[in-house]
Amino acid sequence: MVLTRGKTMFSIGDKVFYGAHGVCIVQDIQKLTFSGKQKKYYILHSFHDVSIKLYHPVEAKDSKLSPITSKEAAEVILETFKNPPDDWPSRMNERTQHYQKVIESKNHVQIAQMINTILRKKFELEKEDKTLPNQDLLMLEQVTSLFSEELALSFNLTAKQVMKKIEEIILAN
Repeated sequence: MVLTRGKTMFSIGDKVFYGAHGVCIVQDIQKLTFSGKQKKYYILHSFHDVSIKLYHPVEAKDSKLSPITSKEAAEVILETFKNPPDDWPSRMNERTQHYQKVIESKNHVQIAQMINTILRKKFELEKEDKTLPNQDLLMLEQVTSLFSEELALSFNLTAKQVMKKIEEIILAN
């Protein structure tokens, strides 16, 4: 979908992915005034917590909203988990910088490969009775919760079922 001036990309009732907020539902589209400027805004509610209300300009140059991944695209994304892991930088700050670049790319395949790498490292360490460094574990938890939530909608599953499917793919490969 392309956003054209004067037209909205999303409609009331659409489920959208909104960056760090995850899946949201477009509840309304209204002209609102913030900082003395009147614009059209999407009024969003978190998919899992309707008490969270968010506002996003309809005509934002660098919009953080995107459509939910289609089932076909989600199937391609799942294939990523059959790949071997990427190289594991030994320095935490290098990994953190890499994670941020991947997340900012908004590329689902790259994000899946990052999750694949971290999960494989986690499983490898667990075999040695070791644990993943806390920062990596936190990153994994944050990213997988948003990632699995979106894929769950694509497959009409729960996020927990999606993560189980991902782990099964990794362990089989």
